[in-house]
Amino acid sequence: MRLELNGETLNYVREGRGPAIVFIHFIGGFSGSWRHQFAALKDRYTCIAFDTRGFGFSSYNSRWTAAGAAADVKAGMDALKIEQAHIVAFSMGGPVALTFNAQWPGRVRSMILIDTFAKNHTHSKERIEESEKCLRYMSMREYARQYAATRLLPSTPLSKFDELVSSMCLSNKQAYIDVLRGILIPDFTEHCAKVKVPTLVLCGQFDRTTPLTMTSGLTRLIDGAVERIIPTGHLGSFDDPVKFTEPLVQFLDAQPRATTIAAR
Repeated sequence: MRLELNGETLNYVREGRGPAIVFIHFIGGFSGSWRHQFAALKDRYTCIAFDTRGFGFSSYNSRWTAAGAAADVKAGMDALKIEQAHIVAFSMGGPVALTFNAQWPGRVRSMILIDTFAKNHTHSKERIEESEKCLRYMSMREYARQYAATRLLPSTPLSKFDELVSSMCLSNKQAYIDVLRGILIPDFTEHCAKVKVPTLVLCGQFDRTTPLTMTSGLTRLIDGAVERIIPTGHLGSFDDPVKFTEPLVQFLDAQPRATTIAAR
């Protein structure tokens, strides 16, 4: 399904019935990247995942910024008449979720922040320059294979490797670079103090992209945040979908049930 908003055509998936959950994917991901979580939750929640502009099957007409991506989430929720939602944000999605909450805190019921950060300036310039150089000379598939080889654990099934590569091949090259600039250079720390809802910070024990020192720092910045560590790398949903999904389900099921998901 698709929505026309903010000058973009955003693809999205919506399944289930009950309190709303909005999922924000990682860089190179898309709405389909959440299918295991949808399967675990759609019997009692309305699960919604947008393809961020420039990724999946969404358009890319204007430059990606965290503020712009947050505005797209808000516009999408408005269009779907979702007043409040639990926000589940993965890697790239973290700065978007923090920005969204800072702008529209009344729309957030809880947050799950997965392998993400508020400030990630470590080797940021070098990573951006390296990615720009690679994408200038490589196809997205070649780049994706290189990326998957360095992000997934050695124990991750080959089928998951292929799945990640296929997902990343849907990404717009310029959007990919713009996202790196939009999340690695800015500092989102000030947004953390504005989080007043129950928050789970989920960390991969073997994540070298956003290591535990970085995600634990995020936990300390958010008042009352709970941290869980799972035996995965940066992309736990590929490394071990079951261990990745379990703490999400436990946290969400522990939250008070909403009486409605419709906007007033």
